[in-house]
Parts: sequence; C-alpha cells; structure tokens
Amino acid sequence: AVVSTQSTGEAEKAAAAEADRLALEELAKEADKATRNLLISQKEEEMAAKDQKAAEEALKAAKAADDQAKIEEAQRLKKEADERARTSKMIKRLNQAIQSRDIRELEETIGDAKKKKVLGVEEHVKEAQDLVDLLYTGMQLENACRDRSIEDIETAISRIKNAGYETVLAKEVNEAENLLVKLKRLEFLKRQVMELKQQTIAELKSYSQPPPIVKFVMTATFLILGHDAKEIKQWNQMVVLMGKTGKESLKRRVQGFEPDTMSWDVAEACRDILAGMDTGSVADVSAGAAAFYIWCDGMVEERLSLPKVVPKELKELRRASLNREESNKNLTKGRTVAVLSRRSRSRDRIEAPSSKVRPDRSKSTGKSTGKSPAANRKRR
Repeated sequence: AVVSTQSTGEAEKAAAAEADRLALEELAKEADKATRNLLISQKEEEMAAKDQKAAEEALKAAKAADDQAKIEEAQRLKKEADERARTSKMIKRLNQAIQSRDIRELEETIGDAKKKKVLGVEEHVKEAQDLVDLLYTGMQLENACRDRSIEDIETAISRIKNAGYETVLAKEVNEAENLLVKLKRLEFLKRQVMELKQQTIAELKSYSQPPPIVKFVMTATFLILGHDAKEIKQWNQMVVLMGKTGKESLKRRVQGFEPDTMSWDVAEACRDILAGMDTGSVADVSAGAAAFYIWCDGMVEERLSLPKVVPKELKELRRASLNREESNKNLTKGRTVAVLSRRSRSRDRIEAPSSKVRPDRSKSTGKSTGKSPAANRKRR
C-alpha cells in the first residue's frame, strides 16, 4: 500500500511538472508573438504618420498651385493616409491590450474598434476577443476551484477543453483535475456517514459500555470535529454529542467539515488512535462505527497530505466560501418566507368577513373591561 501511494504521488508530481513545462512554453510563445506584433504595429503607425504628413504637404502644394486636378488627387491620397493612420493606431492599441492581458483594457479597446468602425482591424479584434474568452474561462476555473464546487470545476474544465484552451491552461487544468479527485473522495467519505440511518446511530448511543474499537473510532471522530479530549473522556459525554440535533447534529457537522481546519497535532493523534484498524475489523463490531472509521481515516490522510501549517489565505477563502453559501441559503429562506407571508395575507383577505363592523368582544364573552363603552371604543 505504501509503495502504491508513493507511485501515485510520483506520477502526480511528474504530471504536474509536465503541465508546468507545457504552460511555460505556451506562455513564452504567446508573449513573443504579442511583443512581435506590438513592435510591428508601432512601426506601421510611424510609417502611416509619415504618409499622412506627406499627404498634407502635397495637398497644401496643390492648393498653392491652384491646380484642381492635383487638389482632388491630393485630397484622395490624404483620405487614404488618414484611414491608414487610423487603422494602424487602433491595431497598436489592440496589440497593447493583448500584451497587457488586462480584461478591462481588452474589452474597452474592442468596443472602441467596433464603435468607430475602424477598417482593417477585424483579425486583431478577433484575436483580442479570443484572449478575453480565454481569460474569462481561466477565471471561471479559478473561482470554481476556490469554491471547491465539484460541478463547477467539471463544467469549467469541459469548457476549456471544448474551446481548445487545454494547452494554454495546462497547469490550471492539471491542478483542477487533481483537486477534483480529492473533492470527490471527500464527498464519498462524507456520504458514508450521511447515508447512515438514524437507527444505526441510535445503536451506537445505546451502548452503556461500548466495545473498545467503537469508543476509539468515536473518540477520533469528535477530536477531528474540534472537541477537546476532556470533553469526550467518558462515553456518556460522546452519547450526549451524538444526540444533538439541527446544526449541532453529528451528521451535519461531518457534512460541513473540511480537513484543512484540523490541526496537525490532532491529525497525528487520530492516526495513532486508529492505527491497526481497518474497515473490515470495525464493521465486524459495528456498521455505524465502520462508516465513521472510513470518514476519520480519510480526513486524517487528507490533512497530513497538506502543509503542516495551512496558509492563512486558504482558511480565509474557505471561510468566505462558507459565508457565501450561508448567505445564499438565508436569502432563499427569506424569499420563501416572504412568498408564504404574501400568500397567507391573501388567504386571510379572502376568508375575512365582509362586514367592516367589529363585534364588541366584551359583550360577546360576557367579560367587563371596567371602562365605559366610549373608553372601550377608543381603546379598540
């Protein structure tokens, strides 16, 4: 198993190195091409400016000679020179935007070229638009990876491959595919617990003196979820935690757990607790404990594969992602409540009596308010 893990790790490193090499080669080619095109367009702009100046001088000379034929010819040449200057200037702007790889600058320049209907820039506009599409596609993949959304990552990778960008974005695609494998594995591990029936968890809670293997597995489970060892020293303390509901329920906490939130020391401690166990030996004693063992073992392995100190930036991104998910849930809930409230008010209006005169409740119930009728009316 150790040899297999090492081979897999070496293969992943080799694939990542190859992807990096291809990406660097492609970027170098693109950079060289962009620089070359920019230099050419600068030269063409200079030549067009010279032609424009020569055409202006020729027109002045024709007007001075008062030769109508020469004036018309000079005007025609000046018009052509002006159009070439306009075209070369726009091509230079497009090439500058392409070299900058700045989406805002690219979109503004493309918009200007189309709005001003500059002739002879169609190929350059297409190249700039293709780059915008490439950059947006790369951003989409980056956002999907940041949010750790399996569906979004798969969609982004598919779009990259369909658009023919997989060579240019080889490094990003390789990293995303590796992340996808991890996320699917984590999803599988969580599903082992999420698919447990309540009856199976009740079986774990029913132990007054659990088998040692069950206690060890559940101890590791609660340590991973962030509990201090003192809080789960006794089995009855763990039973209380297993009985919680709502957001504090065991299954909900497992579903929302991310391995990078676990400390390195806890991961090592849990690895020692679970040492010598396997799924079969745990399942022989308890099916419920076996599901938690699979989850614990996977979380520990995943955490120990990360840096010992998880970068602060990663934690902040995870927190922002979770906050976004919670905000979306609250927004959806708020909209649902608002719709139900509107429906309820509509139903009340339909079912309300048509008479606008309210009955005197004090008379109908036979109770006295202790005040005069006028005071009662005012109070109502």
